[in-house]
Amino acid sequence: MEKYLKPALLCGLWSCGLLWFFPQAGNALLYVIGGTIVAGAIWPQARLMLWRCALAMLYAVCMALVFHLLADHFELRYVWLYSGPDLPPYLKVSNLWGGDEGTTLLLASVCMTIALRNASFPAWTGRANGLVAAWYVITAAWLGPFSSTPADLLAARVSQGMNAHLQTVWMAFHAPLVLAAYAWAMAPAGAALDALAGKASAYRYVAFHYGRYAWLVLTAGIGFGMAWALEDFTFGQLWHWDPVQTSVFAVWALLGAVLHGARRWSPEGPNRRLLPALSLLLAALACLAMAITRSQMLASSHRYAGALSWASHLGLAGVFIAALLWRLWQSGSLPAVEREKPPASRRTLDLAVGLFACVALLACGALLKAYAYAWLKVEKPTDLMPFFETLTTWTSPEELTELRQAFERWDIDGYAIGKALLPVLGLLGLVGGFAFLQKCLTTRAAALATFLASLAIGFVLWHGGWLSGGYAGEGVLSQRIVAVLPWLDAALISGIFLLGACLIWGAMSLWRSRKSGNFGYALGIVLVHCGAVIGLTGGLSATVMNSYSSITLPPSVTLDEWQRLSADLQVRVHPYLSKQDGQGYRAIANVELEMGDKVLRGHALFRDDRDLPPGYQGAVRQLCEVMDYRYARHAGDRGYVLHPFIVRGWFQDLQIWVPASSRLMHGGNAQDGAYDETESVIVVRRYPLVSLVWIGLAAMVAGMALLIGRARAAARRYLRPSR
Repeated sequence: MEKYLKPALLCGLWSCGLLWFFPQAGNALLYVIGGTIVAGAIWPQARLMLWRCALAMLYAVCMALVFHLLADHFELRYVWLYSGPDLPPYLKVSNLWGGDEGTTLLLASVCMTIALRNASFPAWTGRANGLVAAWYVITAAWLGPFSSTPADLLAARVSQGMNAHLQTVWMAFHAPLVLAAYAWAMAPAGAALDALAGKASAYRYVAFHYGRYAWLVLTAGIGFGMAWALEDFTFGQLWHWDPVQTSVFAVWALLGAVLHGARRWSPEGPNRRLLPALSLLLAALACLAMAITRSQMLASSHRYAGALSWASHLGLAGVFIAALLWRLWQSGSLPAVEREKPPASRRTLDLAVGLFACVALLACGALLKAYAYAWLKVEKPTDLMPFFETLTTWTSPEELTELRQAFERWDIDGYAIGKALLPVLGLLGLVGGFAFLQKCLTTRAAALATFLASLAIGFVLWHGGWLSGGYAGEGVLSQRIVAVLPWLDAALISGIFLLGACLIWGAMSLWRSRKSGNFGYALGIVLVHCGAVIGLTGGLSATVMNSYSSITLPPSVTLDEWQRLSADLQVRVHPYLSKQDGQGYRAIANVELEMGDKVLRGHALFRDDRDLPPGYQGAVRQLCEVMDYRYARHAGDRGYVLHPFIVRGWFQDLQIWVPASSRLMHGGNAQDGAYDETESVIVVRRYPLVSLVWIGLAAMVAGMALLIGRARAAARRYLRPSR
């Protein structure tokens, strides 16, 4: 393979230099790269040489686009659309995945990296990843990342600039991690096709190896996205079943199903068809998730403006589904395999695979339902349109039509999917707890403990538990969720049972590992499962027991007076007009919190590049923006964003939202009398135990990283077949 390194390096350097001096050649070069990859898939003898050169050129294309972003070459349409001269360098680089063209190009590069790694495998295992990469290279060429900016756009303004909501450090991590996870989720598709055909296949190695990477990176990406969502006024909460969030969750759950079964898969085993079929469904689901991100049909806080690649993602998903159906039809003629009754531990894992797959299917069902209702133009119920009735009582007639359209667009019914998932989560906890106890106790003792946990679950379903008793009605929680609070308590009891069983097994395994050398594996398993329970506890606690309070300051009240929120908390706001930083933000309010004997100070950050509509500064409207992401998206645009002052703690997080009223924007000293009657609003939101979410996610990522680090050499030795 070393003999191909020099020509590949020369191809990469030549491509990068060409696109720096002649960027208009970039789109044509992408078509050449796509053809080179297809040629390598057809001719195995030349595959390594062709694919190494193609990968080097792809890396060079990405680097050239990054250089153009850093150099502010706005004569390129992509740079003009998504970047700006005042952005810091890390955000300019982040714009490589800030637009549809760059995202598709980066996805193709990751897929091609995987393809080269698997190039020596026979049949579809060796060629499928390359064909997927070629699909996305040609899609990127069609989108045209190196097209020139029309002269009229350049004459109108220097650049359109980066969407204000993307101008955060989380942009540098969340998007590329999720993108890489999708590429790794598609990696086992070719091996799954070979496994379904009954051929000697590397499916177990490929599915287990890339599944671990995909799950690790996707979990980290979801964590960064949750931190981002909690700070963004169009979210303001950890999770709300946005269509894109729902599709990511479905991919994550199906990855969990594959990982629980892939390590024990064999061509003669009972799951010889089920797991490869799930891997092909996973690849299709990853494509569908990317298509949903770019779809305009449903209301969503994730959107690639003007994105066209949804058809490409949807088409590739169709290819994966068609390949699965073709292989399943062919596999009916394969000779039957004599099956022995699997041991109890294997049956428990099989049940876990089924439950994780059920979770993914429930999420997919919610997505399908939303798209069907939107396509059939079914009227949206009023209970799925929070704040709408409040807003219609005072909005102007001109705005009412747009407001109604914004709220009537279908999105995911989060209440329905949450209610459907809770029993499955409860079963997962019981099954997982039984599986761990069965490994370190007798089957009878494990069954007895599981029965007692089931009784505890039945008790909280009847009488309620911690969340039911702790709910005080002070937060943003629909009565439809309040009605299922006992089910949330049941999910917590199930999770605690899983946590306890995992800790017992972990303690015994760690003790035994002194001699067996199995310490890393046991610790990784404990961290993953315990982290999931800890994160679930924190997420449910923050969602159910969150609270908010708002203070409306009439014109007669001075902005810098102390306002009491509770017996131990006061807040005051000083107008603070600062210069814009490199991201275009400015601090409009200096916030002070008095908590007992302690005073905390910070800034509320604001950015607005638009002309405000009449009546925008109304206090009710400001409150609705902070509390409901649908309305915030309706009232705002790509140039408006508000970040709160956040006080993080072990037991709760406090957020102080200070919308940009005219008094604050003018330092409290407006010269125009029109500002004399302006009210200001301050919103304080509390999220209890949200720190457990970050602890749980960190534990899950650390555990999977530990498992991957320990298993890399072992996977090559035991799982990879001889060639």
